[in-house]
Parts: sequence; C-alpha cells; structure tokens
Amino acid sequence: MTHSATPRTHLAALLVERGWSASRFCRAYQKCAIDLTIGSGYLAERTAKRWIAGEVTEPRAPAPAVLKAMFDVDFATLFGPPLMRPRDPALTHSGPLVLAHRAGDHGLSTSRATEEASSTDRRDALRLLALGPAAADLSRRIAHADPDPLTLDQYEADLHRIAEKYRGTPHVEIATTVGTRWTSAERVLDGRVSPRVRGRMTLVAGNLAFYLGMLAFDMGDDDSARAFLHVATQHADQARDLLPTRSDVALLAGSVAVMRSSLAYFAGAHAQAADIAADARPAAHPFTRPVLAGCEARAAALAGRPEQARAALTDMQEHIWTGGIVPGPNPGDDAFAHAFLAVVLAHLGDGIRAEQHARTGLAVELATAPGHYVQLGGKYTTLCLTYLRRPDPEPEQAALVATNALTVVDGTPTRGVIQRAGQYWQEMNVRWPDLPAVRDLGEIVVSARKALPAARTA
Repeated sequence: MTHSATPRTHLAALLVERGWSASRFCRAYQKCAIDLTIGSGYLAERTAKRWIAGEVTEPRAPAPAVLKAMFDVDFATLFGPPLMRPRDPALTHSGPLVLAHRAGDHGLSTSRATEEASSTDRRDALRLLALGPAAADLSRRIAHADPDPLTLDQYEADLHRIAEKYRGTPHVEIATTVGTRWTSAERVLDGRVSPRVRGRMTLVAGNLAFYLGMLAFDMGDDDSARAFLHVATQHADQARDLLPTRSDVALLAGSVAVMRSSLAYFAGAHAQAADIAADARPAAHPFTRPVLAGCEARAAALAGRPEQARAALTDMQEHIWTGGIVPGPNPGDDAFAHAFLAVVLAHLGDGIRAEQHARTGLAVELATAPGHYVQLGGKYTTLCLTYLRRPDPEPEQAALVATNALTVVDGTPTRGVIQRAGQYWQEMNVRWPDLPAVRDLGEIVVSARKALPAARTA
C-alpha cells in the first residue's frame, strides 16, 4: 500500500507511522486475534484497505476488540479523521513558515483564488511536517530493530530443541513452549528488521507455526490447525523469496504439506489428501519425501487409486530417511515405512503381508523409541487394522492391541490414535458385539474421546 502525505483516517496515519503496508497490517491483525483467542483472525486485504480509506465506520465483531488491543484506541477514533500531533507550536496556521499574502509579478496582490490555493497548500505542508517526529522515531526503530546475533542463534537452537523433544513430550507441556517462542518470533518480525534477519526469523516463525498446527491437529482442533498451517505456508513463501538457496525452506513447505494431507485424510477427503501429498512429493526435502509418499499411498488406497498407492509405496521405500531429527513431522524412518506399508496393504486387501509389516514396525518402535507415544499408539492401531483385514479376522487380538494403543496415549490424548481406535471398534461392535474384549474396548474409546480437549469454535 502506498501511503499519501494526507491519510484519510487515524488508522491510516498510524500505519504510516509504523511503516506498515496493508498486507502487513492484515498479518499483525491475524496474530493479535489468535493471541486473544477470538477467531481465526483472517482479514482480507480488500477489507483492510476499505478501513484505511475511511469507507467503513462500524466494523463487524470481533474487529473492534482486536483493533483496540492493537492500537489502544476505539474503532470510532481509528476510522475517523487523523489526529495530527504537531511537534512545535510554530507549525500552526499562525506560524511564520507560510506567507499569508503574496504579491504578483506586477506588484499587485494575487487573486482571491490564488490566496485560497495558498491556504490549501499551507494546510498540506503542515500535515506533512507534522509527520517529522514519526520519521525520527521510525529511524531509531530501524537502527535498533535487529536482535543481536546471539539472540537469533538462540531462536534457531530453541527450534531444534523443540524438534528433539516433540515426540516424547505431552502436548499441553510442549504447546506452552512452542506458543511462547512463536509469539516472540512474530513480534520480532513485526519490527523493521533487516532482510538478512527477516529471512532467518521467517523460517523460525514458520516452523513454530507448523508445530502449533501439528499440536492442534493432534489435540483434535482442526480449525486452529488450518489457521496455523496457513501462517506457516505464508512464512514458507516469504522465506523462499528471502533465502532462495536454503534447503530448509523446502523442508518447511514439505512439512506443511504433510499436515495438510493428514487433515484431509482424517476428515475422510482421501482424494484431496492424496493430491496434496503427490503435488508436494517431487520437490520435497529428503526428510519429508518418504513421509509425503506414505501419506499419498494411504490416501490413494482409500480413494480407489491402487496403482498410485503402490507407486507411492515404492517411492517411500526408496527414500527412507536415515539421518537425524530436524524440524518437521515425524521422520520417514524404517519404523514409519513398515507401518505405512501395513496400512496401505491392509486397505488394498493384503492382510497377511500387512500384519507382517505392522509387527515389524511396532517392534522397531518399541526397541528404538518407546517414549514416542504418538508413534507407538499409531503402530498399535495399525496392527489392530491388520488383524481385521486377515482372511480369518481375529477380533479379540484386534481389541487387545487397540486397547494398548489407547493406554499408550492415556494422559496425553491424541486425536489420530483415538479416532482410528474408535473406527476399528465400531467395525468390531457391528460384527462381534457380544465379545467381552470388544465391549471393554468400547468403554475405553468413549472415555478416550472425552479426554480430547474441546475444539475452539470461534
């Protein structure tokens, strides 16, 4: 947005002082709304420009509360004319800076029209000069906007610590840490930081928004998950422009695609889930490529695309991740590959081979990462599925391992595990309702569903 010297509203004048464009104002508005937990915070740039131009006098809720929190001014004042703050009494209509009378070249007074034009010019000049203190303040903010190099390094180190701790830390505990760091990083980006710092901090903030999206998904709040993942996507796009040679830009973009595909998959939109993963897979970072392939395969199998599912499984097996933990989703390692082979083969009707892979994936997870409760619970639900897809189903064994899955996440309720265990119990309850193990599982499923935090409904 190009700011004129004579803003039409007080809101426009404040944005000029802060050096904010309309798009940046929209981002700051969304962040503030999320912090206040009063809606997703989405503000269309077209709407923002109407506010700035004074075309709106009474915005719809929750805008008044968000604007009050951002500027500490009520919306009537913000949408009214600018409140000018001259820095010196001389900058008034009676000051000596502008002549009240001007002679023409012939020595006579100019016409009344010329005097009126001169008066208009004087008012415009005074408005322009009144922005002088804002310019001085802006100069100081630009000079001191960048965090010191050690602080910037600390943000990146904290991100990697979150990646290391995420899989073994309860959701509520890790959410506090991630939320605090994300808010802090976004506050840095709201300043006039240099392009070098902006690129690095954009990546940090984008990854933290990704983790908040994954946390919201795991806790069953899909609306919040989509909002955070949208912010992460925006940061990934910005980082791609600022840091075109950094591989972790592709890592962030692929991580977001994994979660967007998972959201669609668990919502039953299997074709969409497969397409999201398939579109992101070819250019993906090596860490996310096998995960995207697995997501594509499981969704394609349920979308009636068996050939696509098998091709994606082959790609997953060819790109298994053997490196360390980096910021992003759960790694596409050996345990992951066996679990997704089991899920896809079960969906494709090969329950015998599926069970073999499910057992192997569970054994690897127990041997290498027994504290990773989300992955371990997922491995148990995968084994449950294979028991139900055998030529001779074993409902009692299926109910037992589903119970194990829910026991693993007891105290740290996890949407994916609880949702799948519930789906498999519903199938068993239709086919074998009189089995004690099935009845017992039903009671545990009901209790586990209640343990999930209530989704935000803004």
